[in-house]
Amino acid sequence: MEIHEHYWKLSEMEERYNASAGGIRALASAWILAALGASGALLVGHDPASWPLPLGFLIIVVMTLGVIGMVTLWVMDQLVFHRLLSSVFVVGLKIEKDNPDIPPLRSMMMKTQEGLGTHRWERLFYLGPTLVFAVISLVVLVGGWESLFSSSEGRFATYSRQIGVVFVLLQCFAIGWVIAKLPVMGLRARAAHFQDPEFAELFPKEDGISRFETVIARFRSKPGDEDADKPHEMEKHAQGG
Repeated sequence: MEIHEHYWKLSEMEERYNASAGGIRALASAWILAALGASGALLVGHDPASWPLPLGFLIIVVMTLGVIGMVTLWVMDQLVFHRLLSSVFVVGLKIEKDNPDIPPLRSMMMKTQEGLGTHRWERLFYLGPTLVFAVISLVVLVGGWESLFSSSEGRFATYSRQIGVVFVLLQCFAIGWVIAKLPVMGLRARAAHFQDPEFAELFPKEDGISRFETVIARFRSKPGDEDADKPHEMEKHAQGG
């Protein structure tokens, strides 16, 4: 009974970490809209020459803030709360593997996700808009070299281009750092800490095949459940007769 209590207690921790991560993603969605809205407000209905600073420089600044904000939120979500959530989730998977009488809920989740979990889609949620911000900065820097990097008095044009290049390089560095951190997010690495080769083999390797169906197939009802149901079935038959 004790192991069952521990198993169901894990869901409370998972709910707490998942709620925290969900709040961060909501903030990330608002950040994406704010960055795109700010850049759109700069472009629509304004003459580039009417700004005291080059319009292209301002757009790159907004996109850089967008990239930095998304990377910061990604760190809080994926490197903090998602790691905590995954650690609890892996413990639940280990309990399911060692106790066939426990419903393999997490194993079924992993099977439906091809043994990879959901972080691959979560990384797309952050990397997609971040890459869009970087591409917009490059387009502005290259395509709008003359039209967007001019001001009403012709000031700051040369320096703003140079600073714009630095900001774009900063965006590329931040995105590269995120991509470099992605391989360490796997569940297989966490499973290896249990030093149980059979458990680690459940997670996909280079072949991309997960083996959680073995845990699902081993699931059985608690001993005595079938016998406990027989008196009720006999009673129903007796009443029907």
